[in-house]
Amino acid sequence: MPYSTLFFDLDGTLYNEQSGVWPLAVERIERYMHEVVGIAKKDISALREEYLRSYGTSLRGLHIHYKVDPDDYLVYVHDIPIEEKLSANPALNRILSLLPQKKWIFTNASRAHALRVMAALQVQQHFVDILDVKDMSYRSKPDAGVYSLALLKAGEEQASRCLMLDDRAENLVPAKALGMGTVLVGSKEPHPAADRSVRQIEDLLEDYPELVE
Repeated sequence: MPYSTLFFDLDGTLYNEQSGVWPLAVERIERYMHEVVGIAKKDISALREEYLRSYGTSLRGLHIHYKVDPDDYLVYVHDIPIEEKLSANPALNRILSLLPQKKWIFTNASRAHALRVMAALQVQQHFVDILDVKDMSYRSKPDAGVYSLALLKAGEEQASRCLMLDDRAENLVPAKALGMGTVLVGSKEPHPAADRSVRQIEDLLEDYPELVE
């Protein structure tokens, strides 16, 4: 077995974008940018996209440029009805139960949000722990430094023993540079940063049977 630890992204990876969670989060982010930070509505969408491209999250950009309180931001943005959008996923549960490796959540979101998502999907029992944005000192993927922190937290000295699964190809680039294996979730299109690409997480073992063989 080539891998001993699997790092799973959360949003967009453990569940797909069709769930409707992400649009609700975007709405909360943009409301925060206008109502709390005071950014003009006409500038918000472009600025949010710029921060996402430059820093990996809107939070990082807002913290750098507007000194927002990260905890206040995370509570506000994650105040969405997760339980109305996500439910138990037996197929995902089965896949996670078959994977013999240690499994971690590695997310740019908060621990509280991750716990709600995992509980809604009923998969929390499969994971050792969560590495969230607070653990990363409010840095976020694809900041190269947070991947080394992930290895340290997981007790892994060799990046080559770890596999990173994420729905954003840019988040796989630093993982691959460190020597991790990489899986792009949400697209079957090949990508230079991805060793494998799967349309959805439920297809993982069909497309990557070596993980359990």
